[in-house]
Amino acid sequence: MVVPKIMTIVRINPDNAKMIILDNDYLLIQNDTTPMNELKPSIVKQLIASNPLYNKKVPAGEQFLDIAEFFCDSIQGENFIGWPSSFLRLQHCTLYCIWCDTKSVWREGNPYSFGDLFQLMENPEYNLINKFKDGQHLILTGGSPLRQQNSLLAFFDKFKQRYGFIPYLEIENECTLMPDPRMVDLIQLWNNSPKLSHSENKKSLRYKPEVIRLLSGLPNSWFKFVISDEADWSEIQTDFLDKGLIRKDQLVLMPLAGDRNELHKNRGMVLEMAIKNNIRYCSREHVELWDIVTGA
Repeated sequence: MVVPKIMTIVRINPDNAKMIILDNDYLLIQNDTTPMNELKPSIVKQLIASNPLYNKKVPAGEQFLDIAEFFCDSIQGENFIGWPSSFLRLQHCTLYCIWCDTKSVWREGNPYSFGDLFQLMENPEYNLINKFKDGQHLILTGGSPLRQQNSLLAFFDKFKQRYGFIPYLEIENECTLMPDPRMVDLIQLWNNSPKLSHSENKKSLRYKPEVIRLLSGLPNSWFKFVISDEADWSEIQTDFLDKGLIRKDQLVLMPLAGDRNELHKNRGMVLEMAIKNNIRYCSREHVELWDIVTGA
């Protein structure tokens, strides 16, 4: 089916299908077995759906980002919870955490040219440029956004040339790659999440003291640790606090939770740990609201 000059996402059957625009020239019907009422509130809008069943191409020579999904009109569910936010999830990661709840998403996706992304954000259905002007945050997440930091820097340079401003940018960061100084200046809130041994990544891959030390020196930088067991505090104390890599007031403790049941199971233990050690506790509000759903 060919539908020229359209860029949108429309659900054509609330039970088993969605209509997804691949680019400006054609669209694809993708099966979706999840009932509509289990997906997300209608206020959350998908610009780019996760787990595409197609391969999108970008013309040679065009600048692009590898995107896993893009959605708006949601909220930030971690660290500073509740702010209206859009999420640009980038493909690829430096780690492979055994409990990662988005690995099925960031491993898939397609390249989108800067022009593709601008056209999506300008679509009246989303009105995203005006929402950014009005204060909706844009959260760069993944995967590992810093794996594409050169392309991100180029993208936001073009964004500012086109619209005359930069959105309020947050970044979710696993603390394994050194940020470019221009990236440090660009990001307004660093949500860092160093990984502990229970992630089952080799320590040489997940633990980068020089990166963590630089990030901890930023005034807009916090470190949220996923907690799965009471023993995790000893590792935080030994590897991060005792070595002076992170200040105690920068720490956030957050329950390991891939779904609502696991969140409820673990949060009491983590809350007790946070109070005992005078550390800020953080839930995962998007899991509480929407359970295991991505794109919310």
